[in-house]
Amino acid sequence: MRNLVTMKDIADELDITVMSVSKALSGKDGVSEDLRAKILAKAEELGYKKSQSSNNDDGSSHNIGILIAERSMNANATYMSLQQPLITNLTQLNYYGITEIISDETEHLLILPRILKENKVSAFIILGQMSKEYVNILKETGKPFLFLAHIYDDVNEGGIITDNLYAGFTLANYLIDQGCKTIGFVGNIQFAEIVMDRYLGIAKALLHHGLDLQKDLLIPDVTDFGEEISLILPDKMPDAFICNDCRTAYKLIHNLEGLEYSIPKDISVAAFDDGIFADIGIPKLTTYSINYNTMAQLAAESIALKLENPNFHIGKKVVHGNVVVRDSVKKQNIIN
Repeated sequence: MRNLVTMKDIADELDITVMSVSKALSGKDGVSEDLRAKILAKAEELGYKKSQSSNNDDGSSHNIGILIAERSMNANATYMSLQQPLITNLTQLNYYGITEIISDETEHLLILPRILKENKVSAFIILGQMSKEYVNILKETGKPFLFLAHIYDDVNEGGIITDNLYAGFTLANYLIDQGCKTIGFVGNIQFAEIVMDRYLGIAKALLHHGLDLQKDLLIPDVTDFGEEISLILPDKMPDAFICNDCRTAYKLIHNLEGLEYSIPKDISVAAFDDGIFADIGIPKLTTYSINYNTMAQLAAESIALKLENPNFHIGKKVVHGNVVVRDSVKKQNIIN
């Protein structure tokens, strides 16, 4: 009979994190000797038994697959920014993250990833958006998995996401508070739901303030397949642009300055993800920062718990971020 006591049970009893429990049980550094002793004592009290690998285990029981669609790699910074912290958090839980990039052809033809066909992993994490048809093929392997950064609610496996609609609403509200009345969005809402949700959040903020939602200010930055395209700017510029990521914002500012607009004096620019392009240009970008480390930690802990107990339901966990104010948005003049 499979042990029903999990690391989460021990963590809940002691009001600590699953990560701390894992480190103590595996003899790793990162917890004090006093806390380690408490964890080991509680594990014994609850009857926790660490799952044992079979005699012919080839090591795959400690491998977690990380699947990323090729078309997402360059078109959305969120997915790639999560990869390294995810691997780090898995390592701290005594697992090894093995990444496989799913080519467009593999996804379209519904071909299983090599790490699943060759049984190299005991579970996997779908990082970013893949087609529903492909997700269903992955589910048929019977291995535990979860979603990260994108989720299909009706697949019923659970996952960790950021609230992109709330993020768009929050960032747009900040711009409106600074006096912006018209806001354009640079991003292809047909490419991924993460982009669609961010745009809907911006639309909600505009409607909430009684401002017009102008469809001619919706500017795609990539094709529906994620291939980068030139930005086609409107004849009449808005007060501000919000870009789907910092790289696109950097490109947009370069284009606007080429047309002799001054940022943020003439047009404010903001973006999502707080990526490396937020700091390398002038002006530095005001962004909505995603809490990648928390998302990665929750994903690593959740898949470990799922491996301990297949009946464990992860649910949908939402991690919020925050607006990081820099120099690319014109500040509202306050008159005393």
